[in-house]
Amino acid sequence: SLYFFQTKIQEQLFYLLKYSENLNNLITLMPTIKTRRKLIIIGGPTATGKTNLAIQIAKKFKGELINADSRQVYKYLDIGTNKGNLKAISSENQTFSIDSIPMHLINFLEPDKRFSVFEYKKLAEKKINEIIEKGNVPILVGGTGLYIDAIIKNYKSLRKDSNYDKKYRNYLENLSLKELQHILKNKNSGLLRSLNNSDQQNSRRLIRLIEKNEIYSSSTNAKKLEKSYDFIFLYPEYDWEELKLKIEKRVEQMFRASNENIISETKEVLEMGFPKNSIALQGIGYKQVIDYLNGLIPLHKCIELVKIAHKQYARRQRTWFEGERRRYKLIKVLSKKETNIIINNFLKYP
Repeated sequence: SLYFFQTKIQEQLFYLLKYSENLNNLITLMPTIKTRRKLIIIGGPTATGKTNLAIQIAKKFKGELINADSRQVYKYLDIGTNKGNLKAISSENQTFSIDSIPMHLINFLEPDKRFSVFEYKKLAEKKINEIIEKGNVPILVGGTGLYIDAIIKNYKSLRKDSNYDKKYRNYLENLSLKELQHILKNKNSGLLRSLNNSDQQNSRRLIRLIEKNEIYSSSTNAKKLEKSYDFIFLYPEYDWEELKLKIEKRVEQMFRASNENIISETKEVLEMGFPKNSIALQGIGYKQVIDYLNGLIPLHKCIELVKIAHKQYARRQRTWFEGERRRYKLIKVLSKKETNIIINNFLKYP
């Protein structure tokens, strides 16, 4: 009986070793499966609740936020850009927290510094990879469509000369208003026609649109680029009429506080020595406040102009995100439960 028992053990060991050998061969012959890095994107017009949604997701799924708002990259300008209650974690690493959730690429640039979409892409991708390496979920959140587009479509700079941007901007800045209108008309006649009269007469606005159009054309006319991430694009649902009212109330709140409001904030930045034509101070809200401080418009007119500018901006964002040209696969979300199910299913599978 002992001999029989030993023989059975030897047979089992033989089959186990044979199975292991075949399994190893099978694994060796299997093609390598590439698991792309997971990225959650939350975009949409201003005041639709993007940041609150991102915080909700980050708390449940161990996420970290990466700012995708071109106005919020600038320091000192908090009220007019709706940064919320930021707390510094590491100014050296450009990291803050909002409601105890890490927030990257926010509040790190001087107001007079220019910042290209390619510079943003480089920093954002670095942060995304760092977050993934820690085992956390990167959440890209904001309303600057060009920033988001650069990440998900993997924009590549086709320019060999690193000083090209500066040279091209200097060239544009020396052109007349009519010449700028002519250039934009040739590049994108539909875009020029869509502008209101104020924007059509604004040289700075035209220059920025010419630059943006060139970047977008370069990326879409190039060979198809490999997408770097496996992502889902969440888009908070909203009612347009209700959103416009919400924007108006938000603007009123910017001016309402007696001790700290957008007017005192603008004064402080000017007193720090930054010129009024600094890139950040030409943004929505600050530009109108500077006109008020210079006595060009009364306060009630200033507030009204800021409301109009924010609503126009929201309309442009809506066109960018919802238009057919970008072909985004937006997942419109409303309820917390629905969002959690979507995220859970997305993160579950490689």
